Amino acid sequence: MPFETGSVSFRMYHLPRALPESVLDGFLERVAPPLDTIKDQPVYGWVTGRHLLDRQIDDNNSYLAGYLRLCLLQAERKIPSSLLKAEMKQEELIRMAVNGSSHISRKEKVEMKQEIVDRLLHTMPPTLKGMTFVHRPDDAFLFAETLAEKQVDVFVSYLREALGFPAQVVTPESWAMHSQHSDPNNWVPCSFSEEVEAERTSPMPGHDFMTWLWYQSETHPDKVPAGKEGHVGVMIEGPLTLVMEGGGAHEISLRKGNPTQSSEAKACLLAGKKLRKATVNIVRGEQVWRLTLDGETLAVRGFKPIVPEENLDFISRFQDRMLQVELVSQLLRGLYDSFVEERKDPDAWGKRVKEIQSWAKARSVAY
Repeated sequence: MPFETGSVSFRMYHLPRALPESVLDGFLERVAPPLDTIKDQPVYGWVTGRHLLDRQIDDNNSYLAGYLRLCLLQAERKIPSSLLKAEMKQEELIRMAVNGSSHISRKEKVEMKQEIVDRLLHTMPPTLKGMTFVHRPDDAFLFAETLAEKQVDVFVSYLREALGFPAQVVTPESWAMHSQHSDPNNWVPCSFSEEVEAERTSPMPGHDFMTWLWYQSETHPDKVPAGKEGHVGVMIEGPLTLVMEGGGAHEISLRKGNPTQSSEAKACLLAGKKLRKATVNIVRGEQVWRLTLDGETLAVRGFKPIVPEENLDFISRFQDRMLQVELVSQLLRGLYDSFVEERKDPDAWGKRVKEIQSWAKARSVAY
């Protein structure tokens, strides 16, 4: 499972209240159905975080190192398209030979396809996908491997049914409202280029945040404000994704070499583009964490927990990894809180925008 080994990709969810003591009952009532009942439509249900076939949701199997660990399973049977095409062609050739005809009518093809599906579908092994989440019962946050918006919608719906109350996925918009009581819809648009009107640039708060973070990482790399977490070190690396609606290229990705110091990066900033996604290194003391942060959603991809020097058993290693996930998530929210604190103040933000414009214009370029 993804939270146990390797890199971790996740979205943060805020829980408005603590989980009830009988929390497992809600998941058990919505346990994944047996595989032999799966047909052609996607079926969802809960399993434990041990593996995708573990339907035994109880205290022993659903908790690891004190963390609730469950998985929303999606299962369906599919006939591979190549197999279906081959079966269709084979049946067409047989029918044309038997009927002495040179073609098959559209109606007959539809009927033929349905016959083949009915014959083969039940022999296909179910396709399984899972969305695992981990939550420490005394924490207000839950972490789930749900990156795509479609996954988020499905996950939130099934989680609400199991918990009895909704969980709020953390986005730039939702977290600004929750932590700072500031509605990004009321923020005045801004441009980080002196040459481009604010109304032509992206109004998304996540794009402003990522560009602000980039600026902070190059002007105060060792003392970037992170809200209640104090200050941390931040370094931005490529690949970089910069965006701007309107004419020309809406999205540009800069890879390889040194994208942050490239002439292309400077040209993008002066053209009014804002940073959407980048590799972010967060430094606290002697610890350095590397991840890819998507400013539009605050989704974290490819986060690699630091491997401890000493050999830990499986449970201790999992606990250590989750503590790092929680800490890095706190730091990211702290960085965003500091940004919102400035962004919601028109005077403070106006000064900051001018500073970022000067920074963009005066950027040195590595050739």
